Amino acid sequence: MEGGAKMALTPTLWRTSRVLAGPTRLDLLRRILAGADPRVTDLAAVAGLSEPRASQELRRLQARGLVQAVRTGRYVTYRPVPDPKVPSAKPLLAAAKAALAARPEEETIRAAQAFGHDRRLKIVRELARGARRATDLSVTSGIPAIALFRHLRMLERGGVVRRAKNGWELAPNPNPLVKALKRLLAAD
Repeated sequence: MEGGAKMALTPTLWRTSRVLAGPTRLDLLRRILAGADPRVTDLAAVAGLSEPRASQELRRLQARGLVQAVRTGRYVTYRPVPDPKVPSAKPLLAAAKAALAARPEEETIRAAQAFGHDRRLKIVRELARGARRATDLSVTSGIPAIALFRHLRMLERGGVVRRAKNGWELAPNPNPLVKALKRLLAAD
């Protein structure tokens, strides 16, 4: 059964990272974290979005378990309440909150983009066991060399990996979102 849990967490993690990588969604999340249960109409107005577009982006955050929608009369408000059915939601919401408070938004977007593909998660898992040459990474991860280099560049851009004497290694990164994503991968 443990293998089934791993398969369930991994797609959720990279898909959640993709959701967090969207500048509009990250801005809406920041506003939800800062506000007192903002309504969709208010969020749309301050973000310069139409209400349907704001609703769509907010539903994406909700689908990943990062926010909770509450209907009050004819209004829908959003709260920064993690879905208990999504194991990664609570630590990722806390990490996103910390990252948005302490790090440049563009850095947090790049970090989320770095984790936004299942192959990149494979690479991070492999490098968590130690530095590797690209050829070894390609073999152990099953990722063709050309695709591997594309994914390594995205991970490097996000500050997740760096070049080392003996190939590639995980890079130290102070961004709370990167730290949380690495911890979740290690526990997976």
